[in-house]
Amino acid sequence: MNTMEEFKSETHENPLLKPDKTVLKGIGPELLPNLMHNLPGMAYRCKNDPEWSMIFVSEGCADLTGYYADDLIDNTALSYNDLILKEDRHLVRKAIDDAVKKRTQYQLEYRIVGKNGKIKWVWEKGNAVYDSNHEPTSLDGFIIDVSARRSAEDDLKQAAENLADLNATKDRFFSLMAHDLQNPVYAIISLSEFVAENYDSFGRAEIEDAFLQVNSAARGIFTLLENLLDWAKLQVGQMKTQKEIVSLTKTISYAIEHYRKSSIQKGIEIVFEHKEDCMVETDMRMLSSIFRNLISNALKYSHPQNKIIVRLESDGSQVWISVIDSGIGISRRQLQRIFRIDNEVRQYGTANESGSGLGLILVDSFAKLLGAEIQVESKLNQGSKFTLTLPRRI
Repeated sequence: MNTMEEFKSETHENPLLKPDKTVLKGIGPELLPNLMHNLPGMAYRCKNDPEWSMIFVSEGCADLTGYYADDLIDNTALSYNDLILKEDRHLVRKAIDDAVKKRTQYQLEYRIVGKNGKIKWVWEKGNAVYDSNHEPTSLDGFIIDVSARRSAEDDLKQAAENLADLNATKDRFFSLMAHDLQNPVYAIISLSEFVAENYDSFGRAEIEDAFLQVNSAARGIFTLLENLLDWAKLQVGQMKTQKEIVSLTKTISYAIEHYRKSSIQKGIEIVFEHKEDCMVETDMRMLSSIFRNLISNALKYSHPQNKIIVRLESDGSQVWISVIDSGIGISRRQLQRIFRIDNEVRQYGTANESGSGLGLILVDSFAKLLGAEIQVESKLNQGSKFTLTLPRRI
């Protein structure tokens, strides 16, 4: 029984589906075929069996599933159950069985796999047809494609999650900045006041030491603000690479010299190991920022009288720059989130230096923009090794 006439006659014979003749008065026999043709989805009648064996399927089946009605009727090519995504079949069966037992309509959303292999979300609404003994004989229903709506909902949900993450990141970021600016600013204020109030009783060496501490605090603020500006540019997509031919030995030497006073103050030696110069095509400013942040990080977590090694190695296509220290190291738990702004673990330096972790976040971000890769090896109380792998491209 799969023709339109047979479906119509069965519908009229069923008392539960018998139409109101006063409503249909004056409407010609072409009504049902026209309605079926214009439906945006698929109308059906099927058996309430494990395969949802189709008795009637409207022509919208082709647009919805990729199969023609004749492919599904009597399970000629496949059953409708075969089209339902395997993970969803149990839920579909349960929802419809529950509705049949309660003698109510069922309405649900699930996924099907079309003839082209693509997954679609569909919305289905229907009800059982019962005989004179109130036993379900078949199911009548309607199915439409709701993939576009589901996709829009998923996009909206993802956008909301991203917005929540951004707000959390912003809050975390400002909290870190406020905390890390507080210490050096307080150091400058308190030291300058102390020197001003006791200037006449200080010797030259004491004044020089006080100003060195002020200078160190001011440099810390400058580095933090510089990183803050770079991070802000990254967030709004304003950080663009400007490639040029760069000498790695000169760039690394400048970065080491930038922290020469700080290393002397802490009694730490920075050793630069290299055999020959390497010329690479890259963005000098970003690369310099990477080296400065890695050296600053090594200084912060190294003990006085320790040594930091900056090692440059290369082959024909790549160069490796490693910054190696024997400081306090990083735990395995911290390593997993070391390049993330939402890292909740704060590790103070060996001289109680604070740190937002922003420098390492910039290292990772800049490395990706340069087509490079940053790797970390570390063990607690044994030190850390940060290695930048950079393509030569010349």
